[in-house]
Amino acid sequence: MISTLSHFEPNPHYGLGIFRRRIRFRARPGRVSAQVDDTHHSFWLTLDHRDQVITGLAGDFMRSPTTVCKGAVAGLSAMIGSPIPTDASDLIRRLPPTSNCTHLVDLALWSMRHLERSIQWDIEIPDQTDRPVWIGISRNQRPVHRWQIADFAITAPPAWRGKPLLKGFLQWARASFDGDALMAAHMLHRGVFVARGRHHIVDRAPSVPLRDAAGMEGMCWAYSEERFATGAHAIGYVRDFTKEIIEEGRAD
Repeated sequence: MISTLSHFEPNPHYGLGIFRRRIRFRARPGRVSAQVDDTHHSFWLTLDHRDQVITGLAGDFMRSPTTVCKGAVAGLSAMIGSPIPTDASDLIRRLPPTSNCTHLVDLALWSMRHLERSIQWDIEIPDQTDRPVWIGISRNQRPVHRWQIADFAITAPPAWRGKPLLKGFLQWARASFDGDALMAAHMLHRGVFVARGRHHIVDRAPSVPLRDAAGMEGMCWAYSEERFATGAHAIGYVRDFTKEIIEEGRAD
């Protein structure tokens, strides 16, 4: 169970399903369009660029966990004028969690690696119960990483046995991978983080105030300042993608 979701009732079907996430990039001259669809989100982003500099960013949520997530899009404006490539650590320092959505920032950073290529990434994470499960990420339907995991740590292949999937993940991943392999590992790590939400039923009426989430204040845009006091969890936003991902429609 996830302590920050303990105020929600357990999902009686947990253990029978699969979390899936699709991250799709479409590159055109001067613009990258990106979209994420998973059990708990559907959102898009466009990144405009010229002469290796970010000139514009736009985005929106079609499906999101809270009633206030949409406002986080404005925080991306801090990236305008940044060179491409740019130091991710420096950029993240300019995008504080209280002013941004973690998932939008991820998508913007990944978009910078897709300026001239259109790629679809697919993530698959079966529910974790009392037995190890195999998780994976593919690029245009070709596997990139496939790991067996238990209790949020890798159990196979042997080269990565014992490596954590949550806290401490980026330190070992950066030492082990580079290029697309590192980006794919980061995408899979984020998928594991979101997949934990399947443990609970989080979108049933009546709507639950954000302030009821113990330990979440200040973690992101939605859970900060007046939004933490007045915002609420959205109703009916979760999807079951055990069989397949169904993308929310949006004109590119």
